[in-house]
Amino acid sequence: MTRRPLATVPEIAAHYGVPQKTVHRWHQTQTGPGSLMFRVGRYLRARWDDIDQYDAEQAGGQRAA
Repeated sequence: MTRRPLATVPEIAAHYGVPQKTVHRWHQTQTGPGSLMFRVGRYLRARWDDIDQYDAEQAGGQRAA
């Protein structure tokens, strides 16, 4: 199993096509993919596998219970 590097704020912003400020707001309000992010020291990161799963759930119209 190959580990993927953790997603950074600029990468997450580019992935969703939004400003980095929006990604920070998602994390602060724990909305959308913001709930997937966590701190590594002073930096926000997320696992790409979690982002991929979130995207698949959103595309499939599934909602969290």
